[in-house]
Amino acid sequence: MGSKVNPNIKKKLIPRLITVFIAVLIFMSLYQFAKFYLLRELSVIESNVITIIFASVVAAVAAYFIIKDHNKLLDEINKGIAERRKIYQESTLNNSILEATLESTIDGILVIDSNGEITRTNKKFIELWKIPEDIIQSKDSRKLFEFISSNLINPDNFLDLVKELNNKTDKETLGTIELKDERIFEQYSMPQILDNEIIGRVWSFQDITDRIKAEKVLRESAETYRAIFESSSDGMFLMSNVFIDCNDSVCTLFNCTKEDIIGKSPIVFSPEMQPDGRESSVSAKEKIENAFNDKPQRFYWKHKKKDGELFDADVSLNAIVIGGKKVILAIVRDITETKRAQNIREVLYQISEAAYTASDMIALYKKIHEAVSLLMPVINFYIAIYDEKTDMVSFPYMVDEFDPPYPPKKAGNGLTEYILRKGEATLIDEKLDLELREAGEVELIGTPTLIWLGVPLKVAGKTIGVIVVQDYHKADTYGEEEKQILVFVAEQIAQVIERKRNAEAIKKFSEELKELNATKDKFFSIIAHDLKNPFITIMGFSDILLADYNELSDEERKYYIEEMKKSADLSHNLLQNLLQWSRAQTGRIDYNPEKINLMSVVKENFNLLEKTAANKNIKFIHKISENIFINADEAMLNTVLRNLLTNAIKFSYKNSQITLAAENYNEKEIIVKVVDSGVGMNKNRVDSLFKLDTTNTTPGTANEAGTGLGLILCKEFIEKHGGKIWVESEEGKGTIFNFTLPKANN
Repeated sequence: MGSKVNPNIKKKLIPRLITVFIAVLIFMSLYQFAKFYLLRELSVIESNVITIIFASVVAAVAAYFIIKDHNKLLDEINKGIAERRKIYQESTLNNSILEATLESTIDGILVIDSNGEITRTNKKFIELWKIPEDIIQSKDSRKLFEFISSNLINPDNFLDLVKELNNKTDKETLGTIELKDERIFEQYSMPQILDNEIIGRVWSFQDITDRIKAEKVLRESAETYRAIFESSSDGMFLMSNVFIDCNDSVCTLFNCTKEDIIGKSPIVFSPEMQPDGRESSVSAKEKIENAFNDKPQRFYWKHKKKDGELFDADVSLNAIVIGGKKVILAIVRDITETKRAQNIREVLYQISEAAYTASDMIALYKKIHEAVSLLMPVINFYIAIYDEKTDMVSFPYMVDEFDPPYPPKKAGNGLTEYILRKGEATLIDEKLDLELREAGEVELIGTPTLIWLGVPLKVAGKTIGVIVVQDYHKADTYGEEEKQILVFVAEQIAQVIERKRNAEAIKKFSEELKELNATKDKFFSIIAHDLKNPFITIMGFSDILLADYNELSDEERKYYIEEMKKSADLSHNLLQNLLQWSRAQTGRIDYNPEKINLMSVVKENFNLLEKTAANKNIKFIHKISENIFINADEAMLNTVLRNLLTNAIKFSYKNSQITLAAENYNEKEIIVKVVDSGVGMNKNRVDSLFKLDTTNTTPGTANEAGTGLGLILCKEFIEKHGGKIWVESEEGKGTIFNFTLPKANN
C-alpha cells in the first residue's frame, strides 16, 4: 500500500522537471553565447573556472526549486498514505460490524458468487435448514439447493426460482416457502453488487411459522376468533403495555371482572418478586418486548388474584396483527395442581434418595426439612420419635424461631403426644388449642403458636413419631391443603426414617458383633491358657508321686496332693463359670426372676464359703435388713454373690473382715455392696475389670490363682436383671463392688 505513488502526484512532478530542464538549458546557452562574444580574451583556465562557477549557480538555483517542490510532493505522498490507512481501518471495522450483524440477526443468510460457489452463511441459516457440514464445506450451491428443495412441499417451484435468478441476475424476489415439517419461511433474494458490477446473490430466510399461523387464524373470521377466544378454558388476553381485552376464563382465573383488568398493567396481577428472585416488573417488560420482536415466549409465572392469593401459571406470549396493529396474545393456564404434584414427586424422590445418601440420622432429618420446604413454609419444624418400650419421646431434629430443641422426655400431654395418642393428622389453631387444654387433653409446652400442624409418622399401621410445622405470626399459613400434602409425604418420610434407623442399627450391630467376636477370640485364648496351667500342675505332681512315691516323706506326699487338690478346685470353678457364661451367651440359661429375701440368700452364701474364709481367719459381716426383698433369679444371684465373696477372700489379708451391705438405691432398685480391706487396685486395673480381652489373673494374698471369668459372669447376670455393676478401689485400702437389683413388687 505504501509503495504506490498517487497519479495526481505524478502529473505534478513530470511537468516541473521538464520546466527546470528547459530553464537550465536556456541559461547555459545564453552563458555560452556571452562567453563567446564578451570574454574572448580570457585564458582557457579562466574560462573553465567561470563556466564552473556559473554552472554551479544555475544548478543551485534549479536544485532550490526542485527541492522546494519535492518537499511539497513528499507532504502530499504522506497525506495520501494516511488517507489510505484510515480507509483500510474503516474497512476492517465495517467488516467486523457486518460479521456481528450477520451472526446476530434472526434471518438465515446465504451468499453465493457468480460462479455458483457458497461464499458466506451464518449460523442461523444452518440452524433453520439443518444443513449437513459436508455440504457447507463443499461450497457447491447446486448441492445446497437440492438439499433445501428436498425439505419443501413444492421443491420444483423453488428450483425454478433459482434457475430464473441465475438467468436474471439483477432481479430481486420476496416470497414464502412451505416445508414438509409444516414450518413456513419467508425468503428474500437480491443481487450482490460491487463497483456497479453484479458479483453474486444474497439469500435471506426467516421462520415466520408462528406469525403466519396467527395471521391465518385472525384472517379466517372475527367470529371464529371470538368464539375461540371466549370458549377457551385458558385465560386469554390481548395486550400491549396494558390489557386490551380478555375472555371470561380470565375473570374466573383472577376472581375479578373485565373492568378490573382492561387498561391495567400485567404487574398489577403479579407479586413484587418472582420465584427466580427477579422483580416481576423487570422480567415482564423483558418478555413482552421479546414477544413484540416476534420472539414467542413461554414461561412459568407466579400470578396474583384480585384478593391477593397467589397461583402458579404457564404463560405464553405471541405477537399477532389485528386491524393492521401488532398486539400480544397472552395465554395463561393455572398449573397450581400440576406444579404441586410435580413438587410432591420431587420431594418424595429427594426423601427416598436421602435414605441412602445421608451420612447419619441428623443429616437425613435435615434433608427431609429441606425437601418439605419445597411444598410449604417450614421455618418452624421438628420431628419427634416415640419409643414404645421406654414410653419416651425424643426430638432428634428441631428448628424453631423461639424454643430451643426439646430434651427427650416421658410421653406426657403435649400436642405431640396428642397426635401420638390420636394417630391422626390434626390442624390446631388458637381456638382448638384452648379447647383441648380446657378439656385436659393437652398442656402448653413451649411458646404458643397461631397455627400448629402435626402428622403422625406410621410404619405398618404403627405410629413411630410425629412431624410438626407451626407458625407464630400468621394463622393462615397452614390449612387443609397443607395438611393433606403433609399427610401424603409423611408415609414416605416414616418409611425412610425407619429404613435409615434399621440400616444404622444393623451397621452398629455388625460392628459390635465383629468387635465381640474379636474379643471372644482373645478371651478364649486367655481361658485356654488359664485352663491348661492347673492340669500341668496336676500332671507334674502326679508324675512325681508315681515315680518317687516310696522315696517321698508323708509331708511331701501331703503337699503334692494338696497342690493337686487346689489345681483341681481351680479347674472345676473355672469350668463351672465358663459353662454358665457360655450358656448365658447362647441364651440357653434360664432366667426366672422371683421375689427373694436378700438376707436369706446372703447367709446361705456366707455358710457355703465360711470354711474358705476361715483358712485366712476372715470374718463375714452383713448389714442387710430382713425386710429387703428383690426380684431376681436365685441361681444367678447365688453365682454373683459366690464370685464376689470368693474374690474378696482372695485379695483380703489374714485376720480381716468382709462386709456385705444393702440399701435403697432409688424407687425401683436396691444397691448391694461387697466391701473388703484388702490389697485394692489402681485405676488402670479397675478400668480393665469386666473386659473379656484383658487378663485379670493377679494372685491373691495367699498366692491364690484365678481367671477373672467370675467377674465377667457377674456383669452378665446383673445386666440380665436390668441392673449395673461397678467398682470403687484404692491401692492398699481395699475394694468395694457395687451392683443394683430390682426391688420386688409388694
